[in-house]
Amino acid sequence: MRHWLWISGITLAFLAVAWLLAGLISAFGSSLFGEWQLVFQNANDPWRWWGLTVLCGACVATIAVLFTYERRLISWQLGFTLLGLRLALILVIFLTLLEPVWTWSYDRSQPERVLLALDVSQSMDTVDMQASELEKLRWADALGLFGSDDAQTRAKIWIADLKAGKEPEWVLPDEETDPARRERLAQVRKENLQSQLTEVAKLPRIEILRRAIAAVPDAVVGALSKASVLQLAAFAQNSAPIELRQLQQPLDPALLNIDRTHSNLADAAEAAHSGSNDAPLAGVILLSDGHDTDTPATAALVNRLQGLGVPVHTVLVGSEQRPRDLSILHVDHPETVFLKDKPLVKTILQTSGFEGESLTVYLQSLDSPDDDPLQRTIKPTGPSTEADFTLTEMPVGRHKYRIWTDVAPMETRDDNNSAEFALSVVDDRARVLVIEGESRWEFRFLDDTLSRDPQVSLECVLFEQPFLGILKKPFFPTKLDELGPAPAQGTQFAAYDLVLIGDVSPEDLRAQHWQELDRYVRQEGGTLILTAGKRFFPFAYQGTLAEELLPIVEPRLLKLDEAKQIGPPPARGFRLTIAADGDPLPMFQLDGDRAKSLRIWSELPGHLWGIVGKVRGGASVWAAGLAPGERPTLDSERQNAIIAQHYVGAGQVVWIGIDSTWRWRYLVGDVYHHRFWGQLIRWAVSFKASAGNDSLRLGLREAVIRAGQTAHVQVRIDERFLAQNPNLKAQAVLTRQAADRPYSQTIDLATREGNALLLESQAPGLPPGEYKVQLKLTGGETQQELPEVLLVVNAELTPELQDVHANRPLLEQIASATGGQFLQLNELHRLPELFQDANQTEHIREEVPLYSHWLILILFSGIAMTEWVLRKLNGLP
Repeated sequence: MRHWLWISGITLAFLAVAWLLAGLISAFGSSLFGEWQLVFQNANDPWRWWGLTVLCGACVATIAVLFTYERRLISWQLGFTLLGLRLALILVIFLTLLEPVWTWSYDRSQPERVLLALDVSQSMDTVDMQASELEKLRWADALGLFGSDDAQTRAKIWIADLKAGKEPEWVLPDEETDPARRERLAQVRKENLQSQLTEVAKLPRIEILRRAIAAVPDAVVGALSKASVLQLAAFAQNSAPIELRQLQQPLDPALLNIDRTHSNLADAAEAAHSGSNDAPLAGVILLSDGHDTDTPATAALVNRLQGLGVPVHTVLVGSEQRPRDLSILHVDHPETVFLKDKPLVKTILQTSGFEGESLTVYLQSLDSPDDDPLQRTIKPTGPSTEADFTLTEMPVGRHKYRIWTDVAPMETRDDNNSAEFALSVVDDRARVLVIEGESRWEFRFLDDTLSRDPQVSLECVLFEQPFLGILKKPFFPTKLDELGPAPAQGTQFAAYDLVLIGDVSPEDLRAQHWQELDRYVRQEGGTLILTAGKRFFPFAYQGTLAEELLPIVEPRLLKLDEAKQIGPPPARGFRLTIAADGDPLPMFQLDGDRAKSLRIWSELPGHLWGIVGKVRGGASVWAAGLAPGERPTLDSERQNAIIAQHYVGAGQVVWIGIDSTWRWRYLVGDVYHHRFWGQLIRWAVSFKASAGNDSLRLGLREAVIRAGQTAHVQVRIDERFLAQNPNLKAQAVLTRQAADRPYSQTIDLATREGNALLLESQAPGLPPGEYKVQLKLTGGETQQELPEVLLVVNAELTPELQDVHANRPLLEQIASATGGQFLQLNELHRLPELFQDANQTEHIREEVPLYSHWLILILFSGIAMTEWVLRKLNGLP
């Protein structure tokens, strides 16, 4: 009994000592090292604490039992020594398993970033001659033209007087008491000030801004740099970082790689997140005239800036007064017209400041500079006015024109009063051949529509038609042979710009006819349109050359539920889903506004029947036939193409898988029906006029573009030619045809979406002018002359120059919505006050785990080794 009491006593004593020692160590460590604390992590977990206590108690009890047996073999001194070492080992293990950790915490202050963004868009080149006296006085104050303290005080008084709508008090009452001398002094100061303001008003906005910052570098940039991490950037449509030294001399935006034709205030502010500095953002300072040409709605712009989560302070640069400025905002003209057409050219002019005055607008042919220009006299009643010109008949070819107004006195700008454009005149009318089996509804309405188009020369072949014998022969030819003799070196279709095949029986359109059509497409560069029919086409032509010409494979009927086939025309059937490749094409533009055009397509009467198919590898999907309610995807469009196109040799084939476009006349007449077919025919005419041969075809998405637009170049390669030249590489060389302004750009053409038969590329940033686009090949040879086409880049007034008055309300709205401040240019010195607390305090806690420290291992190993050596030296196991 005494034996077990002794074991229990030593166990409890050990645990008491261990607990007490852990508490003393923790308290001693915390008091001795101030902010440092020694924490036993497992002491806060009762389950772990009691589990560890029981485990260590069991170990101590076992050692006590061992001690009672060993004392019979060894001396008391050695026995208690071994007992002490073993208890020390258990104590080390106990304290280690409690996981002691040294912890300490401290606060670290980190400076935040401030973005200072300077507007360098084209509108910042404006010289605000129309500015009010108050605005000019503020600019002069910002530039530091009032050097002495007294002069600065007087300037601030004059600014306050002008702001209150009063005449400035030129001489203070305590400065001079003699009335005559006061009047002379006031006159001198007034004349001196007017001289200074006149000089200031001659500076462009961007230079005023630069000088205003340079005038107080320490008070603004220097103070901001001390209080924060200052990030400088210049912006227009995009942004670029700048350095303070660049503000010491006039800025050259061309060196910043910035597109100045647009301005994007949201992108300027968001540039703060694109830098390499990871310091948190404290705020943004926008120094701008308030122009934003890239965000369609003010609310969207403000929401984007609010999303930054920091105040955006705005500083107005420029005059709020709408300038007296004439400018050509836009010229609306057709790109291609037919011979004998008299196209209408419409121009929209900005006439701000000229309300009620008579102005003359001129239109001059640059091909005939000696001819008298056309003139139109307008009397503006608002900030914009239209002027229309009707051009006379022009010969076939390219024609360039210039439209302009004379520079009026006191105009803000003289570089936006003119614009050039070009258009093409093609020979006579578009020749169209329609080959149809019977007089179905699609044929009747198409014949009616195209027959009334003055620019279309229509011929039809109708194989099956009623004939009563009243006339000598049927109204339409019933055989292709009746069309007339074929050219000596070409097919009988060579004279046509477009051939449309309807629902024709294979008995009427035989193999030799399809061979001729194949030559017409491949070699003569013609456009062949194949339309679906309920009787024959395309299912009756399986395994024939006609099937090979189709841009789709595996044609199948588009089936609709019975419920979708009943109801009023707007509610029944399926509607075409315009695909990405078809959206920009003119035949799918039912309205000048793209959004309205898409809405019209969605509201047109549906179709009850159609044939869809999977497009071939090199084909383009223009429209898909999807079941009502089915969401379009790229794959579903390519699997269900109902209008598709592909290039075959030098020509192209278009598939239209419906026979009911006439339904689009419901309640609107032939507006949309004729617009679709008329534009499709004109598009085909422009295609046949492009350059190509039976191996290569070089084309442009648009032959006439505006300056700032990107030119899209495409090359179609014949499959057989590519097989002969598998390593073929191609480049397009664009050369401006102007000896006084030479310019050339070479672009590499690459495959599109893995389609080796189609090469594409883009030529951005082309200056205005007329360009010859030539093809350059490597890794392949052709005996034929390489194709070349003409590209016209029209100069057009950029949005930045259309309305150049400073937009104060927008800057005020941005500042108010984001919690920022709106400042005038002479208040730049207030900016550092807004960022006095631009520091972020971060509470940091660090720790060092002692339970895994190497000293613990040495202590444990030392005690264990000592115990082991003593046992072995005294003959214990």
